[in-house]
Amino acid sequence: MSIQLDTTRLAGASQMSAQDIATPQKAGKALAALLGGASVTVTNGAMGDLEALVARLKNENERTRFAMMLTSLVAVSQSLDESQKQRLEQGLALSEKLDELQKSLDKYSGDEAAAKAAALLLQAKIEQLQKQIEQAVQDGKDHNRLVEEQERARAELAAKEKTVTETQGQIAEIKNEISSVKGKISTIVNSIGENALKTISDEIAALADPEKAERPAETAKADEKEALNDPLNAIRASLDRIERDLAETIEENRIATV
Repeated sequence: MSIQLDTTRLAGASQMSAQDIATPQKAGKALAALLGGASVTVTNGAMGDLEALVARLKNENERTRFAMMLTSLVAVSQSLDESQKQRLEQGLALSEKLDELQKSLDKYSGDEAAAKAAALLLQAKIEQLQKQIEQAVQDGKDHNRLVEEQERARAELAAKEKTVTETQGQIAEIKNEISSVKGKISTIVNSIGENALKTISDEIAALADPEKAERPAETAKADEKEALNDPLNAIRASLDRIERDLAETIEENRIATV
């Protein structure tokens, strides 16, 4: 199961002196697949670069805490067979892709709404100018300036309408892709088992947030609902929390030893 820590944020650890902390083999890049993968592989309990970083933390309590956390993550990995790990890796990648697609959908939906609003204002302006032109003609006044202004407004309206059409096309494409990704995720969730994923999500969430039990009941219920409805996203959120925690701890050690 390739659960990625975006350890770009751990790259700062490489600025510590060699005796303080190990330099990552791929500083500045994603180092870790916490439960398996190319750069930091869980094999017989070893975690390569990431384990080396933890082993060199100066604070004994922090070192012990993260060492136990990595051990627990290894245990989660070892509870899965290779097929489950591969499917989970695919599911997490698709879950991340789904988030990106949703962000794109939100952006284009906002662009569409803005373009439609601007088009309505321009249409109202064109109609108002038309009334002014007609009145100027009746009064025998020069109306060339009004005609020119109306033509500019018509050109702007045409541009906004084109934007709306193009944006709607992009929205349709994204919605189709979202539907496809959701279908693939559903297949993976069913193949692994919702209960198994929920168990993994709960275990990693407990590692990421040991004080979860002390949080307000409403917050706890919201987290529980999210984990139940979207365990893959919940797993990613927990790993992000672990990553931030480790990155911040390494940075604190770096500052303390500089």
